[in-house]
Amino acid sequence: MIDTLNMWIDTAAMASGNPFDITAYLSNVEEKQSERQGYRCSGTIGNYQATITSRGIFLYGSLSKYYLPSNVYTLTRRQIGEALQMMSDQLHIDVSAATVTRADISTVIPTKRPPADYYSELGSKERFTRLQTHPDTLEYLTKKRVLVFYDKRKEAAAKKAIEPPTLADCPHLLRYELRFMAQPHRQLKQADPIPAARLANQDFYCLLVQRWKQEFDTIKKLHRHTLTMENVKTPNDVNNAVLGYLMQQYGGQELIDTIIADLKARNQFADPKYYSRARSNLNKVLQAAGGQESDLMRELEKAIADIARYAR
Repeated sequence: MIDTLNMWIDTAAMASGNPFDITAYLSNVEEKQSERQGYRCSGTIGNYQATITSRGIFLYGSLSKYYLPSNVYTLTRRQIGEALQMMSDQLHIDVSAATVTRADISTVIPTKRPPADYYSELGSKERFTRLQTHPDTLEYLTKKRVLVFYDKRKEAAAKKAIEPPTLADCPHLLRYELRFMAQPHRQLKQADPIPAARLANQDFYCLLVQRWKQEFDTIKKLHRHTLTMENVKTPNDVNNAVLGYLMQQYGGQELIDTIIADLKARNQFADPKYYSRARSNLNKVLQAAGGQESDLMRELEKAIADIARYAR
């Protein structure tokens, strides 16, 4: 389930001591010289990118696209090891010992409805900024970690990407990605930087997939509901019940995002913390409105749980 994988190989860790040796095995080699960065080269190995300086080698790109017909396919644990070995053979260096600087854990999930239909029921996530700048894409953002949901079928069609035959009859494909953008070893509570070879280790691979599920689980789910007074005990409860119901009817979490974005655009509050407080208050009202979990969310939760359960 690894897609984008960025890796760093330090010159001091190389047997030859010369990172520029790999340029002989790259395509589309370009050279650059600057006062700030000195001499460097860049090139490609298949769909993968490489940048070389005197300090070392930076390898980056989609490991799925490198090893498989496209990243619509899901790279298995066994294939991760095979892809790293193939790259090592092509570059004549030990890529498996490279330090992982970014890793995306992702797969394609066949769904009954278009992916965008599920987004309105995915609410806030603590310490993450929820952002939907495009109808087909939903993101949860921090500086070091990002969750992305998007319509993989539409993206594959636009890029004319090859799809697995097993997905040919699936009307809709939702992609859910967990991206460790920086210092993945700290986020995964590893004592030392992660060597690429560890991604193919069964225990560590299962840890990654379980983390992928846990990040989804901690998104607050918004239940569809009708206006009810069953839990009303005070006049304020009436206000919250009506407000929560109306918020759900007019977009739910998307409505909250729009309101907060508008307040920020107007510089409404002198204290930046007020925006977070306003969002939190509105989220509490939306959550407290209650309701029944929809078939759509049950479908998505089951699919993600099954993937994590059978990860090997």
